[in-house]
Amino acid sequence: MFDMLSGIFSSLTFAIFHMKKVFISRAISSDSIFYKMLTANGFEVFGESLVDFALSPFAVLPPADWLFFYSKNGVRYFFQQISPEKIAGIKLAAIGPGTASAIEAAIRPPDFTGDGDPETTAALFLKTAAGRRVLFPRARESRQSIQKLLSPHLTVLDLVVYKNSPRRDLDLPEFDVLAFTSPMNARAYFAKKRWNKNQKVAAIGRTTKKALMKLGIDEVLLAENPSEESLAAVVLAG
Repeated sequence: MFDMLSGIFSSLTFAIFHMKKVFISRAISSDSIFYKMLTANGFEVFGESLVDFALSPFAVLPPADWLFFYSKNGVRYFFQQISPEKIAGIKLAAIGPGTASAIEAAIRPPDFTGDGDPETTAALFLKTAAGRRVLFPRARESRQSIQKLLSPHLTVLDLVVYKNSPRRDLDLPEFDVLAFTSPMNARAYFAKKRWNKNQKVAAIGRTTKKALMKLGIDEVLLAENPSEESLAAVVLAG
């Protein structure tokens, strides 16, 4: 009996001390699909945003036919400054499902939801909004990817509603897998840490993958679509 228990204990000890650690560059809870999928497969998951956010006040809301939101933070900081009644006649658009959920929680379901990929979302949105005036509430350091793609085909209006900057106070342990959710998070991480070629690196979207490759990470796993579920799937498959 003692030998059997000793064997079980040794196996458990081995599993604990060899559990792979995964980092995702956003704060997540135990309800997160990323957290659930990875922990169910024996990974230890650590989530933390490497970007600081702060409200950027604006005084005037330009007249527009559409409001197009890039992110949950854009929704959050916009509606901290504008009451829903003031945009009752304006149509709402979201880059992807996560942003759409934030819009619905703030006011109502959006009139358009993309798939999270800038190129395909821009093409789909153009079919609905060609020739219209579209206001983009955004971060100060936004890449403005959809704005650039759409600017020849409609009137692009720009509105900075929050500031985003890489954190400088990072104190992170080593991880076996790194999963990045934005280019700025990737830049913040590798400003402080070096890539170990034994680490797997994954990106939630193509713009994040491009940013990682510019940082010298030549092997980047790409999620099939920009969601936590797809990001978890590519980590597991990789």
